[in-house]
Amino acid sequence: MPALSAETLRRIALGAILLALVAGLVALRSCHSARTAATASRVATQQHGAAIASGSDAVGTIGNAQAREEAIHQTVQEGIDAINQAPGGNSNDAADRAACRLRSYRRSGKCIALLGPVAE
Repeated sequence: MPALSAETLRRIALGAILLALVAGLVALRSCHSARTAATASRVATQQHGAAIASGSDAVGTIGNAQAREEAIHQTVQEGIDAINQAPGGNSNDAADRAACRLRSYRRSGKCIALLGPVAE
């Protein structure tokens, strides 16, 4: 077997070093890609949960608004019925009482004098 020259050994060593360097860079990139994918997956999962929570909040808000609106309509209808059933000449008192049951007027001086203080 012929002896290898110093120049050949130097080239082999340089090739091995370059090969190790390239392998290290590939491994580093692979680890970075794996971390990036894990982070993207975690963020996507959290966004999915946040979207569900947001939708649930929106449904609750709409339901609450609808319930308040129905309560207002019920109060107004009861006021209309009271005005219609009041004897002639007393409809203004019935209208005042009906208006005072609405949230916008509850704390006015006239309504407090008519119905008393309202606790909320």
